[in-house]
Amino acid sequence: MFTRRKFFQGTLIAAAMAVLFQPSAFAVQAKEQAALAMVKSIGDEAVATLADKSLSETQKQDRFEKFLDSSFDMKRIGRFVLGQYWRDASETEQTQFLKVFRDYMVTSYAEKIGSYSGENLEIKDATSLNDKESLVHSLITRPNGPPIKLDWRVRKTNDGEKIVDVIIEGISMAQTHRSEFASVVSQPGVGVEGLINKLKEQIKTASN
Repeated sequence: MFTRRKFFQGTLIAAAMAVLFQPSAFAVQAKEQAALAMVKSIGDEAVATLADKSLSETQKQDRFEKFLDSSFDMKRIGRFVLGQYWRDASETEQTQFLKVFRDYMVTSYAEKIGSYSGENLEIKDATSLNDKESLVHSLITRPNGPPIKLDWRVRKTNDGEKIVDVIIEGISMAQTHRSEFASVVSQPGVGVEGLINKLKEQIKTASN
């Protein structure tokens, strides 16, 4: 009898602990709604910037640069895309890489500014990935082509919601960069310093 009572008491305690420590439905919904609101806000701003014919391409690039700095967790993304080589890099190389990677991303977006032709961003919904991250689902609708599926991985941070990955038609941009960078760093005699120099060359070429 004592053993059975002890068993039931233990079961009740375990169940209570599980309820206490799992995220509440309200907390999950609040996290998803915050991610949705954030993506919708920056999406509306991005489309408005691209469609504004009164702005020069340089002005649009400046806005996108600020948008990238404020909306993306570039440090977290940078560490992820460098992968295992982040730990091997010196502190100086880590700092240099984060700066160059950020400039590389700015340049990559800048190259697409001139190709805007009436695309719009349609926000769908969000799903919770874990206690800190949500995936916001959206579509890029185009006047002359089928829609493009675009998902945003949004993380709740101390500085608010930040984008940590963009997934286009199921392809993670962060994972793509990680694979590309690893293929460069792993080459004999290249390393992180060689990758930094290669990114600098690409930025310079794009700027010219």
